[in-house]
Amino acid sequence: MLGDELVSASLHEVLTVVRDPIDDLMTRLVKLGFQPITQPSTLLFAICMFTVRYSHHINEGVEMETSLELAKADVISHPVISSFLARQAGETIDRSVRN
Repeated sequence: MLGDELVSASLHEVLTVVRDPIDDLMTRLVKLGFQPITQPSTLLFAICMFTVRYSHHINEGVEMETSLELAKADVISHPVISSFLARQAGETIDRSVRN
């Protein structure tokens, strides 16, 4: 779908326009004691991190598609996210074994 000019331009705009507000949001949340430990808070953290990392890669001159892939890799490899994903996978396996 990224081959469609409108899709790629709109996605790029959404991710870059919200970069500064996301930075402000996360700064404030951290000051208030935010910790990504629940599913919703971890999802919020991942979305924010993805947006920030995408913007970083774009600002480094990396092509859009590669920036998306690099941002995804940055998020998945972050210790908070990787621990959460491992925990979720373990819980899913436990549930399926019990049933």
